[in-house]
Amino acid sequence: MNNKIELLAPAADLTRGMMAINFGADAIYFGGKEFSLRMRASNFDLLEMNKMIDYAHSMNKKAYLVTNVVCRNHTLLNFNKFFTEIIKNPPDAFLCTDPAIIQKILAVNPKSVIHISTQQSVTNSKAALFWARNGAKRIVTAREVSKDELKLMIKNVQNKIEIEIFIHGAVCISYSGRCMLSSNFCLRDANNGGCAQSCRWINELSKDKQVLSKLFSMSPKDICLIKYIEDICQMGFSALKIEGRMKSEHYIATVVNAYRKAIDKIDVSTYEKDIQNAANRETSVGWFLNEPTENEMLYHDVQKNIKQLFAMIVKEKINDTTYVVVSKNYFKLTDTFTVLGQKLKHLQQIKLLEIKNENQELMGIVNTPMRELTIKINKPIDLQPLDILRIH
Repeated sequence: MNNKIELLAPAADLTRGMMAINFGADAIYFGGKEFSLRMRASNFDLLEMNKMIDYAHSMNKKAYLVTNVVCRNHTLLNFNKFFTEIIKNPPDAFLCTDPAIIQKILAVNPKSVIHISTQQSVTNSKAALFWARNGAKRIVTAREVSKDELKLMIKNVQNKIEIEIFIHGAVCISYSGRCMLSSNFCLRDANNGGCAQSCRWINELSKDKQVLSKLFSMSPKDICLIKYIEDICQMGFSALKIEGRMKSEHYIATVVNAYRKAIDKIDVSTYEKDIQNAANRETSVGWFLNEPTENEMLYHDVQKNIKQLFAMIVKEKINDTTYVVVSKNYFKLTDTFTVLGQKLKHLQQIKLLEIKNENQELMGIVNTPMRELTIKINKPIDLQPLDILRIH
């Protein structure tokens, strides 16, 4: 078993995959246009998959392909063609739920590495060892497992299979994604990638014709285990996973950077606050300490205002104080910015001395996204492409 714990992050597209790697992930997981449960994510065509795998390997990182749908008969019709193309430049592992897909992968290439998805709802060591006997190298536990249960599972598997847990992100109202709400409400099969997030819909709750709430939902709070990261790193897991193939570039960079710093024991309290400021949903520890109560639920549509505005992303360095950037939101020359940098040990504040547009004309306000601008900052910092500046 590898003694180094792996930080695993989502990649919705090539840019977000690169950001996850650059900001500290040891591996990324991504889905193709088929056989992936997050069909509303951007996802990758074959050329993009090859680029993502090559980029990860060039950085000495790993890339895992998500093939985690629960198959119906028609789902498998294209799989042989899909896999034949993928195996020419294979990912480091396939993340699977359905035994039919596992069987097909191993039949074509017995050396393929199989990770069992959280959709299999593995909650005990007997189930983990079953998958070890059936060709899997790693299981991703169900999110509905407590710290004490996880400790017992790790002890009982005796290093016969790697164990990975989710440490951050959205939690399903059902057992790790095995939900039928979406299918019943709008004919979108969550287990084939069509989840409509029906548990987050706003409903009217009533009893005996009396309206109790007009803002009732059934969604759990997101999990956030950063304050427990030191204990988690000592429990014996092989990998810690961040959820979020539907999340923004800013969110991915912020969360990956925070957990990287926490794992490396760099200023955990600062980065715990950084995560909370970047999220728009309430968080809890989920099942980690014990069975959740109503305090871990969002029964009344609680949404937070994001306290950090993603202002711009670095495209090119001209010198230590001058950079070409791409705008993401409204910002002003007079704003104060926090820099989230790949090579920076700590968050830093800066001010802008000038902003120039595409024609090298001075600007005081930027109010359109995706504009290529040149900025000059008030102190020298070694920023890299894909570094983020946000309004403090």
